[in-house]
Amino acid sequence: MSDTIYRVCAGGVIYHDGKVLAIKWLSRDSTEFPKGTMEKDETKEATCIREVFEETGYKTKIIKSLGKVVFEFDWDDGKHYEKTVHQYLLELIDNSKPTPQREEHEDFENLWLTPEEAATQLTFGSDVEVLNRAKTAIKAI
Repeated sequence: MSDTIYRVCAGGVIYHDGKVLAIKWLSRDSTEFPKGTMEKDETKEATCIREVFEETGYKTKIIKSLGKVVFEFDWDDGKHYEKTVHQYLLELIDNSKPTPQREEHEDFENLWLTPEEAATQLTFGSDVEVLNRAKTAIKAI
């Protein structure tokens, strides 16, 4: 196995009208929260806002940090990755019809779920952990 490739990412949980927004990958049959890799000279917060907009089409603002999660995986390219994802609780600043700016390989759809639905539909334990942090933060608002 090759050396580990480290990635720093950011993403978020949009909370609106009692629901959270997840994305469902059609080709991977997985459901998760939107996130993506930081670009050069970009802050974690800017990465979160940009990636959530690109993947979901929604304009948001950060309410609160939800901390970070770290996980490792082997990818189709044969490489081993370790991702650190900084997560944020977000609110919509524009509720108009979303226009995602997805990359060609990003074949997912937006899913508005109650927190209870999300807990059963999220594919990865790290996203369930972030959901639990979001639920705690929402109660404190």
